[in-house]
Amino acid sequence: MTSRSFLTTILVSVAIVSAVSACGRKGPLEPPPASVTSMPGEPKTATPPAPDKRFILDPLI
Repeated sequence: MTSRSFLTTILVSVAIVSAVSACGRKGPLEPPPASVTSMPGEPKTATPPAPDKRFILDPLI
């Protein structure tokens, strides 16, 4: 193995490890800011499902 290919292998390995280790934040999960939680004891209102809309490619599926 030549010194150039060894150096390339090391640099690529460091780049991959750096990219993978920097994903996300450490800590507990946080809910989205727009989420609304209901109080326990409040009745939950169920919305009826929306009717399916036809799409031009539906017959292909």
